[in-house]
Amino acid sequence: MNTKFEGMLDEYFESVLRENPTYATLVGLKDGEGKVGRAGLDFELKQERRRRRTLAALDAVSPRDLSNEQHLDRLALRARLLRECEDFQRGRHRLDPNALDHLLNVLLHELIRGEDEPARAARNLRSLLDKASGYLDEAVTLIDRPEPVWRRIMDQTASGAPALFEAVQSFLRRVSPETRDAPRILAIQKAFAAYRESVMARPLATEGAFAVGVLTLQRRVRDELGLDDTLGEIETLAASEITRVGALLQKACRRFGARKRPAQIIEEARSQWRPKTDLVAVYRDQTQALVRAFRSAKAVTFPPRETLEVRLVPEFMRHLFPTAAYTQPGAFEKRQRGIFWVNDLSVTKKSDAEKQAELAQHFGLSLTCAHEAYPGHHLQFVTANRHPRKWRRLFAHAVFYEGWTLWCEQMMVDLRIDESPWLQVQQFHDALWRCQRILVDVRLQTGRYNYAQAAAHLRRHLGFTTARAEADVNWYTSQPGVPMSYWLGRLENERLRRRLIVGRGWSLQRFNDWLLSFGTLPQAWIEKYGLD
Repeated sequence: MNTKFEGMLDEYFESVLRENPTYATLVGLKDGEGKVGRAGLDFELKQERRRRRTLAALDAVSPRDLSNEQHLDRLALRARLLRECEDFQRGRHRLDPNALDHLLNVLLHELIRGEDEPARAARNLRSLLDKASGYLDEAVTLIDRPEPVWRRIMDQTASGAPALFEAVQSFLRRVSPETRDAPRILAIQKAFAAYRESVMARPLATEGAFAVGVLTLQRRVRDELGLDDTLGEIETLAASEITRVGALLQKACRRFGARKRPAQIIEEARSQWRPKTDLVAVYRDQTQALVRAFRSAKAVTFPPRETLEVRLVPEFMRHLFPTAAYTQPGAFEKRQRGIFWVNDLSVTKKSDAEKQAELAQHFGLSLTCAHEAYPGHHLQFVTANRHPRKWRRLFAHAVFYEGWTLWCEQMMVDLRIDESPWLQVQQFHDALWRCQRILVDVRLQTGRYNYAQAAAHLRRHLGFTTARAEADVNWYTSQPGVPMSYWLGRLENERLRRRLIVGRGWSLQRFNDWLLSFGTLPQAWIEKYGLD
């Protein structure tokens, strides 16, 4: 074990967590509670200098002196540093008015905490409210020319914020009312309005300024996904997978009639689907059924002392999630409790037809539950949060965590956990969505698609509603390489399955437990440094 490398890891992460208190709070450390940190240019420059120093320190460590586990941390840390340096160099801090999201997320975190520790949460909330105005005054000075899509997201976030403020005020009134609470809420409302007004008054950046470009995206494929494919090869792969999965979809459709198209079968099934109770309850019941089924199948080890709650998406988050999403517990939280968010957009519609159209987007939710909850994101992250190398818990590569969730969907089909007649049709249809995401991701981030073209692609090829397509593309713009990670990660898991289950005779449980034992890192790295 190289002690110099260990010291460098400690120094880097301890300083990052110390100077970014909301990050420290979200990962489960107490030191940052009630603090929001700094947001000005001097602060950004300081972060960049630290990243550069750490990259230089990495170069000064001989790879031959590292253990296999240290090699995994080395690769993950370098990928993180390079991504953040690239974002700084292209001026993302000047383009992305995300300070409102930053504050809302930590306020929501404290509201969630309030269910178990109301006094502690109330104290932290009041401290955050008191500091919010100063933080936003600093943060807005960073924004020069806001990127058009990100400014629109900021505007939507600001419009939804009053619902969270009302929840905060109601919580404080219930737990320990203070006369200063009303002025606190009024102050943060004014600060949000001032930030919004200031950003909206700024001249816009060029359309598509969110795109990272060919060279950067190619580097991220190599260093964040662990793949050596070129972008051209990835597009070719995506096109071939669309053809292959499309053929499997057609085959699955034949049982419904020779002349019925996939979209017609799915639409008929969707139109006949009527939840017998509210949507959140349906998700909750399905999640528990999956826990029982996967335990019975002995497909994977369930970690002890974890919980999952299924909740409705708050209003200010609705525009960020198309159907459902998951928030994992902090890496260092003593209580490993995840939140499975259900985005019921039908509550925003007036007519019965509009309501049913949005509810229909949740058709096939057993796949969603396997993806987001058990044995998907929730089981994966609470397992990763038990890793003995503490800083490993802070690395989260989408090629693994999204590849894992699609592997979970496949296991549900292979193990016949859900034998609904339309399940394979839905699974292959969703697989096409993930394959199409590869094309959209590459083309959007290299400037070959603009925002409207990306949304149109999803509507044309997948039948998405406008609201769902735009919600998808909203986060595509800010997470280059993540949309493609879903299906590319799924293919990586399949490649390893052939090598280890088929080739070496591993059991399914041994394979899954081995994959999960390294944290959330690219499968190619795990294969290189995690096999005998």
